[in-house]
Amino acid sequence: MNAANAIEDAKERIRKSIMVFNNAVELTDNLEIIGTAYPVAEDGGVDVTRDEVFILRDNSKPEGTDGAFVEVAISEIVAKATDTDKAREFIDVIESRRPSIVLRGVTRIVGYYSSVQNWNRSKVGELRDRAGGSYGLTGKEPRFHNNRMAAIDSL
Repeated sequence: MNAANAIEDAKERIRKSIMVFNNAVELTDNLEIIGTAYPVAEDGGVDVTRDEVFILRDNSKPEGTDGAFVEVAISEIVAKATDTDKAREFIDVIESRRPSIVLRGVTRIVGYYSSVQNWNRSKVGELRDRAGGSYGLTGKEPRFHNNRMAAIDSL
């Protein structure tokens, strides 16, 4: 097998694992994939040296200090979600035994990624104005739009 074929095989394996994982999450009652992100570095910036993660929301848990979100490294998904049965086992572990995280608000509104917790009133107002816009392709209001607006209002 040449290098190009090996790369294509790896890409296909990754794509299949992520698809199997996504399908398994969609079959759960409580989990929802929010998106992907890079973990936060100690200085509050983005840590691109660590694996990119999927952010999952556990709808059975309230947001706040307990956390309703879970990080799952994409490399872990590729290693563990090799077929439907393995993906279900992996989802069971995520639902039962994964520590929750509390997401911090970070945005690129000022030209670079910045934590929103220390913004002044005018920047928070700008964020609120932009968050009120409809940028989705479906024309529907995002599922957690009201929660997002409440979080912005609490800054």
